[in-house]
Amino acid sequence: MKKHTGLQFAAAAAAAAIIPFAVSKAVDNPPDVSKIMAAAINFTANPSFSTEISGFGNGNLILYKPNPPEITQINTEVPSRQTDPPETEPDSVTEPEIISTEPPAAEETNPADKSYMITQNIFEAPEDLSVFGSSDLKVRKTTFDSNPDGFNFIPLAMGGRVRNCTELDNDFVKSESEIPTEIKLEAYSDLPQVLIMHTHTTESYLVGSGDFQDENYTCRTADSTQSVVAVGQKMSEKLAEKGICVIHDGTLHDRADFNKAYAYSEETVAKILEKYPSIKVVFDVHRDGIVEGDGTPVAAVNTINGKEAAQVMIISAATDGYYYVPDYLQNFHFACLLQQYMESTNPGITRPILFQYCNYNQHLTTGSLLLEVGSQGNTLEQALYTGELIGESIGAALMSICE
Repeated sequence: MKKHTGLQFAAAAAAAAIIPFAVSKAVDNPPDVSKIMAAAINFTANPSFSTEISGFGNGNLILYKPNPPEITQINTEVPSRQTDPPETEPDSVTEPEIISTEPPAAEETNPADKSYMITQNIFEAPEDLSVFGSSDLKVRKTTFDSNPDGFNFIPLAMGGRVRNCTELDNDFVKSESEIPTEIKLEAYSDLPQVLIMHTHTTESYLVGSGDFQDENYTCRTADSTQSVVAVGQKMSEKLAEKGICVIHDGTLHDRADFNKAYAYSEETVAKILEKYPSIKVVFDVHRDGIVEGDGTPVAAVNTINGKEAAQVMIISAATDGYYYVPDYLQNFHFACLLQQYMESTNPGITRPILFQYCNYNQHLTTGSLLLEVGSQGNTLEQALYTGELIGESIGAALMSICE
């Protein structure tokens, strides 16, 4: 994928007057893998993927029932996933095994029971992140303006903005933002309508107060209770409560080889879509990485209902001569719907939609979007709270397009 320099992103951020010298990560431009692996990706112990767990599953299927909330576990065999060896990796680091399962057959979901959440490939790998307790880097808490002014910021009718980072005319983007999505879902269906997954599955958040970051903590963990997987779980629960049948897949895509994460996740999503053609919406949930020029970590945070919440940013892909998303405007229409629901329900929870030339596997469906929940400066508590809030808002948005 296209490479970008830190200076290019710093210039873009300065032009948008968001944070002087702040740089937001681009998930198309992964960090130096050797540095990440040299830091052992924070894993204090090799995760045992065969450990029994409660609440998240062990690569097995979990069915979520909103009324009353129960969890039924169905045992499935967990085959080993074979992947290509990493492109570059220190000899001292052993490539971890990625374990995956095939999506369960439709009859295994027990549709007569009206369970609306299917959880698969989520593994417990307990890790004590409190060992990273040094106060090396002071975190800067920043509230990004949800409705900033500026040449490339386009207002949406119900609230929120689009940050147009393409060469498309602003008037054209504005007109497209007003077009209703063509996506139609079915509420209270026995068949999955939505997939929530994670390309960078090990992305995690700060522990403790969130005032400081240990310089040895790379904000990555295979512990699904402390990573973006936990955020996806909160979102999935809220969608299920609304009556939207959702699959939450926690397959580890970035552990063995960060540079191949999108290739791995494309394979995962394609298999699930083949198994469940009823799925029209795919959310790839990440956490952002925002740092100032001097390395200060930034928390994208706002106070919602008296409680700190991580701000969320949608990335909607556009096509140019390099990236290709054939129906990208349909994805964009959908992004604008979600942005307005999230922002109107909880003002200040969003950062402007980043509409830019990229792919991020958004070619797979017309409802594929990337969601950045917080940054590495945010705490897990802030991110989980946001998962609940946006799960509720997105659930309402999806119900509005149900037939």
